[in-house]
Amino acid sequence: MKYMMFTMLLVWLFAMPTQARQPDEYWSSPRGTYEERRDLFLDYYSENGGGHPLYGVFRQAARAASGRPLEMDKMREVISVIKSNRDCNDFTLNCLLRMVYLDKRQPFFPAEIKGSIEECILDFKYWWDDGRRDTTYRCYHTENHQALYHTAELLAGQLYKKTKFTNGMNGKQHMAHAKERLMKWLEYRFRFGFSEWMSTYYEVEVLLLANLYDFAEDKDIRSKAGMVLDLLMFDVALNNYEGFLGSASGRNYAHSIIMGAHNTAPLTKLVFGVGTYDRDEVMAPVALSTSSYRCPEVIRKIAVDYKTPLLNRQRVSINVEDAPAYGISYDKELDCHLFWGMQEFIHPMAIRMSKQISEKYDVWPYRNYDEYIKKYDAQIAEHGKLVDMHLDRFALSEANIETYRTKDYMLSCALDYRKGAPGYQQHIWQATLGNKALVYTNHPGRKNLRWSPNYWAGNEILPRAVQSKNVVICIYNIPVNQKNDFSHAYFPVKAFDEVHISGSWIFGCKKDGYVALYSRNTADLRADDRGEVCDLLAKGRQNIWICETGSKSQWGSFSKFIEAISAASVHDNGLDISYESPSEGTISYGWDSPFYVKGKEMPLRWQYRYDNPYCKALFNSTCIEIEKDGEKIILDYNKTKR
Repeated sequence: MKYMMFTMLLVWLFAMPTQARQPDEYWSSPRGTYEERRDLFLDYYSENGGGHPLYGVFRQAARAASGRPLEMDKMREVISVIKSNRDCNDFTLNCLLRMVYLDKRQPFFPAEIKGSIEECILDFKYWWDDGRRDTTYRCYHTENHQALYHTAELLAGQLYKKTKFTNGMNGKQHMAHAKERLMKWLEYRFRFGFSEWMSTYYEVEVLLLANLYDFAEDKDIRSKAGMVLDLLMFDVALNNYEGFLGSASGRNYAHSIIMGAHNTAPLTKLVFGVGTYDRDEVMAPVALSTSSYRCPEVIRKIAVDYKTPLLNRQRVSINVEDAPAYGISYDKELDCHLFWGMQEFIHPMAIRMSKQISEKYDVWPYRNYDEYIKKYDAQIAEHGKLVDMHLDRFALSEANIETYRTKDYMLSCALDYRKGAPGYQQHIWQATLGNKALVYTNHPGRKNLRWSPNYWAGNEILPRAVQSKNVVICIYNIPVNQKNDFSHAYFPVKAFDEVHISGSWIFGCKKDGYVALYSRNTADLRADDRGEVCDLLAKGRQNIWICETGSKSQWGSFSKFIEAISAASVHDNGLDISYESPSEGTISYGWDSPFYVKGKEMPLRWQYRYDNPYCKALFNSTCIEIEKDGEKIILDYNKTKR
């Protein structure tokens, strides 16, 4: 009987024509085994996607892994992209290097192209201290790009240990150069988590970590890369709802929020069995589909256990001013890489070393350091101390995140995160009832969705928000010098089964999940530039939003949920608010006021890196245990496993 069922599943997955398999369908519950999903993914992506020159190499890697011939015109484009030294070609090179190492195990490259591949690897500029100057802009400094460059340099050096590269270094020298930087990067990710927390860039980091796990000759690097990859998958496990990474995020894009498929959806579909393959963002699944890495089963089980209510609190990244407590200095070049990975280039504690690095190597990100130094000096002259260190909109400093997940919804928020500071791609809170049924607020930037912050992604000015389980309060206080004098909510009407407006509240029902959203200022529901009725716009530089989620199992009917929330008392005084939540009790908060729930002051900063039913690990831990139903893994950073 088992054999018959397995055979039927294989027929369903593989016997039909590619077009009939519908791998782009969004799966909200797990299907198939990992190996079955891997084969389906490679089969699908070998014939689809890869249109952008930077990502065409991933299609070729999928073709090679599935036994298909390479498309030689496309391979020549891959080499051309790498040789162009255009921004983000470190994505392309990391995948090409993966192909080179796989070709060494089982050859698939035609002889005619091997010389061109070797040439572009030896000629690549692997870091900003290479003597050659860039003729076009290249991003080295962000958290993901740093490790992409270091990983590529390590793997290239291993291939050609005794060969002289274009810059005059041989392979062994490149290996040493890369290892010194990689070891710090891996250590910081394990101790502090990702500064690009819960972001679209997780799929990029999976690529580089899988490359290290599979191909690094240094056993310690392989082991540590595997543990950091485990923790990244744990982040996704804790913060996804039916395959959609619906948490607060340090860096997010409009297409990852409002299009129904987050950048990580192909990753979650491959590893957890939920999500979709129909995306161009396939760096992570291509890497894992050709990797020996397997996500620990206990993490996979946590990821798809939507029936068990989960309250997760986690702390990620650090504040630059706390760096000495973690053994990190302000006057060492390699330590400053951490601050640049956090995009804290102009923080007053880091700015002088940032300026020194930029001038020494003629490297972006900033050219106007002196302007900011003058601003800090002026603060000290006037106040005797620094009163505002949050001048950098790109900054990804410490975030304290709460995520509450049930079988019917998920709610997530970054608590009290850099209130009033300029923002970039930070996504502060979100309610998720389905991959398209999402609710959140922001203070919009420009209309063009390609640039950040924009109308639907990021914040021009960051709010002050807080969460108590299934309730979020989010306060906006927009300065008078800002053009956009409003905040607004994303509430896509057609994504819900039912929508109801009552007074200052709008309600949505999706299957058995309910959401209610309140705006103190009058909010008008309208269509956005795409023609989608989803834009709940509230005029006014100061506004307070409340979101409460619920479910049929809690309230019974949707009408009873509406009745209870509509009758709840809301009192505000300026930017202070008190809300009598029918489920959580009295919640009070303000722009400058503490956070109270049922009369008890609540913390806004966690002591723990992870605090949930499966893991309780203090921040800055070097040993993390994850356990569910008696199944446990122990990640000890100081012990080499592999």
